[in-house]
Amino acid sequence: MNYLIIEDEVNAVLVVKSYVERFFPEMTCLGDFDKISTACEFLKENKVDFIFLDVQLNGEIGIDIVKYLPKEKLTFEIIFTTAYSGFALEAFALCAIDYLLKPLKEDRFVEAIERVIKKNKVSSEQLELLQYLSKAETIDKIILKNSEGQYPIQLNEIVYLKADNVYTEFYLLTKKRIVVSRPLKEYELLLTNTQFFKPHRSYIINTAQIAKILVNEIQMKDQTMIPLARDKKRELELFLK
Repeated sequence: MNYLIIEDEVNAVLVVKSYVERFFPEMTCLGDFDKISTACEFLKENKVDFIFLDVQLNGEIGIDIVKYLPKEKLTFEIIFTTAYSGFALEAFALCAIDYLLKPLKEDRFVEAIERVIKKNKVSSEQLELLQYLSKAETIDKIILKNSEGQYPIQLNEIVYLKADNVYTEFYLLTKKRIVVSRPLKEYELLLTNTQFFKPHRSYIINTAQIAKILVNEIQMKDQTMIPLARDKKRELELFLK
């Protein structure tokens, strides 16, 4: 396999190359670029298996790579590297896109490469949503990803989420159930400041889908009964005001 580095920090470029040489010596670096525009000229003419792409470099935004390349040229995997924090990282998670936080750590680096080897390719749709979310003040869409495929979902299509150990089950208005291998706690953080509320340690609900609040349960519009923790009832009432 071969790869490209799009990064404006010399030290970061050296770290990436040294990690790849140490853990994946069979891989070949085809070059490194400090501007997305010039890297894309190379990508138009050369086949690359994957790229390391900095989120922000030399006044450019990494996710704007979709502006430089047509969809048919986005045939490579992408590993984003970023020093961002807060909502920017939430945007990556909402799009089901992996990233490496600087300074790069060996174990996470190896995990990311191993996912690339398994052909966990980032789609143009994921990149476009990431581009939108990185600028948006509110969230209205999420991409769920599992072994069966990718599912772009509007938040208002979700009725509730349910924890199942390290997995999360999504129940939709269409009666469809989607299971992803990420814990409920992660989605609790991602859905902060939306219409979603956690009435119980194992559930997060779309409050727009509440039909009735009972003593220790919540009846959803699809007739599902969701447990309501005693200490959450008053909090829910205040949330709905």
